[in-house]
Amino acid sequence: MHLKQSDLFLGMGHNFLKETMAISEKVYFNDRAFIFREGEPTNYFYIIIKGKISLLLGDPGQVIYTTSGIGELFGCSSLLGRNTYFVSAQCMESSVLLSFDQQKMNKILYNDIDNSILFFKQLAATLGNRLMQMYQKNLELTPTAIVD
Repeated sequence: MHLKQSDLFLGMGHNFLKETMAISEKVYFNDRAFIFREGEPTNYFYIIIKGKISLLLGDPGQVIYTTSGIGELFGCSSLLGRNTYFVSAQCMESSVLLSFDQQKMNKILYNDIDNSILFFKQLAATLGNRLMQMYQKNLELTPTAIVD
């Protein structure tokens, strides 16, 4: 998978993509494996190469979002200054991911301001779209009252 397949990296410069790809590591998880759990340190963020991931909140873990496919980002708390993940991430099938070390990524972002601005703009759009999807799902699940 090339980073350009992820909406997060659309329009990024070649050198930025090359540096970012150099710090990535391909990781494999079995069906039902946890990638990280709520409360653990935010050391990494991930992009899906293959598989499906559910984000779970609380214990026993209510599914609040399920990824939709290749190129999708999760675990981005590490990029937003949080020290711990606020959700858990669990594989819903065997999955292959790109893992990015948060400290190494922050160094790349710090050294390339132009691409950093675009990166965080696209991260905000990604998170905004995800929030809208979660909101719409919640509306579908919530019974509505009929008012005359």
